[in-house]
Amino acid sequence: MIRPEDVWQALDSLALERGLTPSGLARAAGLDATTFNPSRRVGANGAVRWPAMNSLLRALAVLRVSLSTFGQQLERGEGSADQRPTVHRMRSLPLSRLKGAGLFNEAGHPAGLEWEDVTLPGAAPLGAYAVRIDTDRMEPILREGSSLVVMPDLPPRWSDRVLMVRSDAEPVVGIWDGQFPPGIMPFGGNGPFSPSSTVEEVASRWSGEEGVGDDAPLSFGSEGGSEVWAEDAQNPNRVLVPDHAEGVWVQRIIMVTV
Repeated sequence: MIRPEDVWQALDSLALERGLTPSGLARAAGLDATTFNPSRRVGANGAVRWPAMNSLLRALAVLRVSLSTFGQQLERGEGSADQRPTVHRMRSLPLSRLKGAGLFNEAGHPAGLEWEDVTLPGAAPLGAYAVRIDTDRMEPILREGSSLVVMPDLPPRWSDRVLMVRSDAEPVVGIWDGQFPPGIMPFGGNGPFSPSSTVEEVASRWSGEEGVGDDAPLSFGSEGGSEVWAEDAQNPNRVLVPDHAEGVWVQRIIMVTV
């Protein structure tokens, strides 16, 4: 049986995958910013409310998910509040310290004593970690002081924001282009997402539809030893990701907080 809390959890999960908080989703849908706030999901008697159909339909339109697809996901239990626990506290490091051996285990999850515990304003899926942007070289795309919420177990899709972490080189934050060989268009520097780019230029380059591309897991971080930082001869702004390079993971950014 589908419960109202399952509907809210599924809606939150879809929003998180697209980098939206509950208030951000409400604003994008043209609703009051507090429409999807957790405090408004519970009635005076303590029971969890069902979302209003009009609000749900407008949110799903923003998320590019049909009502029938959403219903099928709920029937299959995807997004169930019992199956997708969320957390507010998670492990975190500044971007400038995200380099070196011992920061991640073999599965690409945070490990070691360098990590800090932080509390973020929104809920994130269990297993996510945060990376604080401590540089201004990626503005206006990512503001200094904001935090990236990264989900290690979600394979990136075409046009997703991603973080590539490497044990022997600086991390890379950018857009997964879904091409072969795998590559990332980085934020900052002299690339197409550089600080000199206008908002309109960035929007035109980052307008791909969510969910397009191969969802098969990537096989980084297992073996080998090829050069990590490489450039595409056809596009020098593109960072190539070597296959089977030890200590290299490409992970999906599911939310940006300020």
